[in-house]
Amino acid sequence: MKVGFIGCGNLGSSLIKGILNAGALQAEEIVASDVSDEKLKELGKFGIETTTDNKKLVEHCDVIFIAVKPDIVESVLEETKEFSEGKLFVSVAAGVSTKFIEARTGARVIRVMPNICGLVGRMASCFSLGTRALREDGKLVEKLLAGMGTTFKVDEKLMNAVTGLSGSGPAYFYFIVQALQEAGVELGLSSEVALKLAAQTAKGAGEVILREGKTLEELIEMVCTPKGTTVEGLKVLEERKVADALRDAVKAAARRAKELSR
Repeated sequence: MKVGFIGCGNLGSSLIKGILNAGALQAEEIVASDVSDEKLKELGKFGIETTTDNKKLVEHCDVIFIAVKPDIVESVLEETKEFSEGKLFVSVAAGVSTKFIEARTGARVIRVMPNICGLVGRMASCFSLGTRALREDGKLVEKLLAGMGTTFKVDEKLMNAVTGLSGSGPAYFYFIVQALQEAGVELGLSSEVALKLAAQTAKGAGEVILREGKTLEELIEMVCTPKGTTVEGLKVLEERKVADALRDAVKAAARRAKELSR
């Protein structure tokens, strides 16, 4: 089986590296295409085949990940249409529906909303099957995604919510970690130490949620000693309505995803 990737930007390259790191595919099973020779040269260091010819990639691959920007998807589909029959197209382009791709190709289609955390095997993703996709197609994509983290099959109408939550989610956490780092520096810690403390705390907190089986309320109580330090910090977050701001951020991103949908 040959798996191709059209588009090797931040998301496309993170998927390729994540799949290789997970051992889900070997380098000789992957072909990457991009307009940037620099990006292809970087990926070529992993031993994968690279090309600037999208037609050639689709012709010789069984599964093709479409990882270009949403506004470029249509031109890529038009360019490769003659070789799309019988292929499996896996789109990670935000807002682009399976129906849109099916109408412009002869391919079976699966839509995926991943995030860049696949690079370190901690990706959160969801996928939806198009009308022509086979059950075996879904199992294949699920296996590739699960190797990079956690994945769920969802109804396609929920993809905008997934985009707002986990697709955009890493940026929210980077924003929060940056604020925690800045606070640490203001209190006298070095920038490096503050960053690593904040990042490790975020990583550890997430692992506890996934492994302990406790509710979030229970976990918050585990950290909060009555009249202690954490309670004082949480009071500030509640006063500043941080929870409302985060909920609004997810909804705003989901709204934008809907606006871009086609």
